[in-house]
Amino acid sequence: MEIIEAVTGYVSEAMKTHDSGHGWLHIERVVRLALHIHECEQQGNRFCIELGALMHDVGDHKFAAHDGPAEIRRLLGGFGVDPRIIDEVVSINEKISFSKGIRNPAASIELQIVQDADRLDAMGAIGIARAFNHGGFKGNEIYDPRERLSDPPLLSASRPRSVSTVHHFYDKLLLLKDLMNTPTGKKLAGERHDFMVRYLDQFFREWNSGNEL
Repeated sequence: MEIIEAVTGYVSEAMKTHDSGHGWLHIERVVRLALHIHECEQQGNRFCIELGALMHDVGDHKFAAHDGPAEIRRLLGGFGVDPRIIDEVVSINEKISFSKGIRNPAASIELQIVQDADRLDAMGAIGIARAFNHGGFKGNEIYDPRERLSDPPLLSASRPRSVSTVHHFYDKLLLLKDLMNTPTGKKLAGERHDFMVRYLDQFFREWNSGNEL
C-alpha cells in the first residue's frame, strides 16, 4: 500500500536521531508484533494498527522537540487518510507509553494491540539489550547498590527516572507482564518476563560473587 510505504520512509528517516534501541529496527519489531497479535486475536482495523505501530514514537519526548500528534495529522491528512483513522493513530501515539498510566480496559482494540507490541519489545532478551543500550546512551550506571531496588517502583516527581539500568527493571520492565491487554500479548509476555527474572538472578549472583571469596 502506497500510504504505508510513504509513512515507512518518513518514520525510518525520523528515527535516525534515536538511539539504536529506539530506532527504526524497534519500529519494525513493533509493527511485526502488532500485526501478529492482530492475526491471532482477529480484532481491530489492520490498516490502523499498522499505521499506529509505525507512528507510535513520532515526537517521542526523549529524542524530539516537535509535536507528535500534530505531525501525524499533517502527514496522514496530506495522504487523504480517513479522519477517524487519523484520530485513532493520534490516540495510540498519545496514550501508548508506560508513563501514561496502567492498562485501560476501555481503550480501543487498536491501541491495546499496539501497546502490547511496544511493551513486548521492552521485555525478554531484546528488552534487556535495549535497556542497557539506552542506559549507556544516557550515561547511566549499570547498577548502583547504594540505592535500594523497588517493586512497586519509586519513580516520582523527585525521582523522574531510574537511578541505574538494573533499577529500571524494577521501576518498569518487570511490571509490564501484568499490564498486557490481549490474550496473545499476555501469553508472549509471560515467557519474556521469566527470561528477565532469570537474567537478574544471574546478574546478582555475579555481582555479589566477590563477597563469597
